[in-house]
Amino acid sequence: MASYPSGKTHRPSRRKLGRGQFVQQAAATVAATASTVTVSLVFDRPVVVDGTIEMNVQTGIALVSQVQTDATHVTQVYLSTVAGKKWAIAAGAPVRTFQGGSLAPASGTFSGG
Repeated sequence: MASYPSGKTHRPSRRKLGRGQFVQQAAATVAATASTVTVSLVFDRPVVVDGTIEMNVQTGIALVSQVQTDATHVTQVYLSTVAGKKWAIAAGAPVRTFQGGSLAPASGTFSGG
């Protein structure tokens, strides 16, 4: 059985995004652990930190220093102990992934007491 050519039909590609649309990048997630005055932030993917990560600690303890030790770890030192305190990081933190994603909001409670 022979197949006969039909008229050309223009169909837009389903694999392309429309004008003004961009691929959404997944946000990086963070886990925080503490030992007395030192907080270790571990990200699930490599990140670039463009300033101080504003971590809201329950009692408003002052941040002394922050160091990015490698692509997925940031260490923060606070003025007094943070063990047993609640913490939260907002989504607007100055953290970006290498693919263009940002930081997802996170919160929790430091272990210890």
